[in-house]
Amino acid sequence: MTDLFDHLEGGHDDADGDQQSRRARRAVASDDGQPPRRPDRESRRRHRSVLSFVVMIGILVGLVAGGWFVVKPLFSGGGDPSANVSDYPGPGATEILVEIPEGSSGNAIGLILKDAGVVATTEAFSKAYSENSAATSIQPGTYKLLQQMAAKDAVAALLDPANRADIRVTIAEGLRSDQLYQKVADALGISYDDAYAAAHDYAALGLEGPPNTNEGVIDPMEGWFYPSTYSIKPSGTATDMFKQMYDRTIAELDGLGIAPEERLHVLTLGSIAMKETDAVDWPKTVRAMENRLAEGSEFGGKLQVDSTFEYAWALQHPGEKMDPNLHNTDPSPYNTRLVAGLPPSPIGTVEVGAMSAVLSPEEGDWTYWITVDYCTRETRFTKDYQGEFLPWKAEFQDFLQRWQANDEKCPLPES
Repeated sequence: MTDLFDHLEGGHDDADGDQQSRRARRAVASDDGQPPRRPDRESRRRHRSVLSFVVMIGILVGLVAGGWFVVKPLFSGGGDPSANVSDYPGPGATEILVEIPEGSSGNAIGLILKDAGVVATTEAFSKAYSENSAATSIQPGTYKLLQQMAAKDAVAALLDPANRADIRVTIAEGLRSDQLYQKVADALGISYDDAYAAAHDYAALGLEGPPNTNEGVIDPMEGWFYPSTYSIKPSGTATDMFKQMYDRTIAELDGLGIAPEERLHVLTLGSIAMKETDAVDWPKTVRAMENRLAEGSEFGGKLQVDSTFEYAWALQHPGEKMDPNLHNTDPSPYNTRLVAGLPPSPIGTVEVGAMSAVLSPEEGDWTYWITVDYCTRETRFTKDYQGEFLPWKAEFQDFLQRWQANDEKCPLPES
């Protein structure tokens, strides 16, 4: 045991001797005869520290770069500059024309505006649309807008009629064809003759010929253009507008299930009802007219209404005052006091409510009707000419005198 510990204690000297021997051998092996220099421990530690720092920086750079490639699409929108913002600040830049088609939803409008560069995102427009209670009343058509508008400003612009760039015209119920053509001519800045020609371009309207070939008809397109508001692009034509009107009439007739061979009858009778009374009384008026037209009626199959001949006179003698006695003498096929049956054509534009009244007239035996008060629009119906109609007519004559004395204004002063 003592020898063992003595051996261990002496081991340090042997180790030192071995190290010295190795240094001596390396010195002998040196080419230049000088012992080579060996870095000390401090130098090695500094070298390792620098290397570790460089490696750590490299790892951090790699992590940052990789992370950027992951999140970049969330900010860049795939290269779309507008996706960097959810909404433009406004007020906008370049003016452009944007068309909103018929039946477009809020989401569809937002997509159209996004694609046109008007709004930054569809989400911003949808939010602005939902926050504006009037947004659902945005109408189809062509609008003048600015690119890069704030979404709420874009909604407001679409609600402002001043931003409409399309050509619009409103056709009233009961309007005669000559009045209708003039409205279109004025809206498009063309002549009356050009508007008339466009309205009778049957091929352009999708027709093989005139829809009304009755003998004595003044205008074969009378009654075939539906009363409503229409718009066309700034580059549109009168034919574009008339085709919309004609197609709308056919759509309304088809929607009611009216067969093609019955269309003209429905339009003609409906147009007369519209001239004679207000909408609330159309079903009664149609029934009363049918009772007059019925075989064996006391009217001999004659309508005996003044509105039909007055229509023909206005078309054939524009601006001229008609002699009332002509109702009893003029042989015009539109003079229903003298000529049995319906006139050759409708006498104005026809609204779908009047079409419906012809399909479903109210049951009754009336053959006379009269509006006794223009202010209240009260209209009465009867079969009794002597006992009811004549007293009502006297009541109307009294009203008429007071109304004319009041400059034809309502309400009338108390009697």
